Amino acid sequence: MSASAQGSPAGCLAWELAKGLRSRGIATQVFESHGVALVGIWSVGLTVWCEWGRDAWRFRWSLSEESGTGRWDYTVCPCSAMATAVRRIEDLYQERYRRMYGAAALRAHHQAQAGEDGRG
Repeated sequence: MSASAQGSPAGCLAWELAKGLRSRGIATQVFESHGVALVGIWSVGLTVWCEWGRDAWRFRWSLSEESGTGRWDYTVCPCSAMATAVRRIEDLYQERYRRMYGAAALRAHHQAQAGEDGRG
């Protein structure tokens, strides 16, 4: 179910998003099937869908855990605003990572990523 070099539009957009997130030190995994793709950020339980909206491709992801009513709160960002999507997803990733593993773990993660990329 993974994307090929000649993947669907959703797959190509998902790979582009994954590349942007990886450049910020966020590990991702891309899957696509039947014209829909997702970018999994499993370390924080985040799944970003790439799907066709009313008139354009968009990314959609859950903002929080399931509410007590069984409903999830989602947000969307047009795929044409890739840099905005990367920034918003990175912010949510950091929030979830901090909540799950603690602020010290987030700092250590960033320091390790900076060292691997030669930025540290």
